[in-house]
Amino acid sequence: MKRLLLILIVIFVSCNNSNKTEIKKEEVVKKDLEPFFIADKIDHYYLDISDFSVYDILRKKRIVDNQIKLSSLLSGNYPQTISEPNFESDLLKFHFVKTELTKEKKKEVETIFTQNDSLSPDVASCIPKYRDIFILKKNDSIIGIAKICNGCGESQFLGTKVDTHTFGLPSELEKLYKIVR
Repeated sequence: MKRLLLILIVIFVSCNNSNKTEIKKEEVVKKDLEPFFIADKIDHYYLDISDFSVYDILRKKRIVDNQIKLSSLLSGNYPQTISEPNFESDLLKFHFVKTELTKEKKKEVETIFTQNDSLSPDVASCIPKYRDIFILKKNDSIIGIAKICNGCGESQFLGTKVDTHTFGLPSELEKLYKIVR
């Protein structure tokens, strides 16, 4: 009986000691979150078009040059650089409505267009429909373009060297939507 009691005590003590681990406090170094762009002015372009109309444009088998450009703008990679000639006039030609953001709204958008420490957003679950396009300017020259799909959170940023892959969280898109609509 003494042996059994001694074995139980040894097991109990050894189990208790194995669970005791030292937890060291680590200093969390928060990285400086860089803005995607530093601009003097932000113009927001919005196209009020239904999902059905966007899909109709994308599905056409026989399309002319302007429709190719519009299709690529709404769902593809147009423009490919910030120095695309006539980009702003193309937006107006395709009936995008231009709004110059006030200083307050500009500041709010810049806060949203900033690196964050969060995880990458989920993979897009739709064909992107870039109906919101932001053109960022400094000294009246385009320094950046941001194309945003509010439906699935897909985005394209041109002109920045900052990592933008974590952009598109629902909270960011909701804030952005409230600012521009």
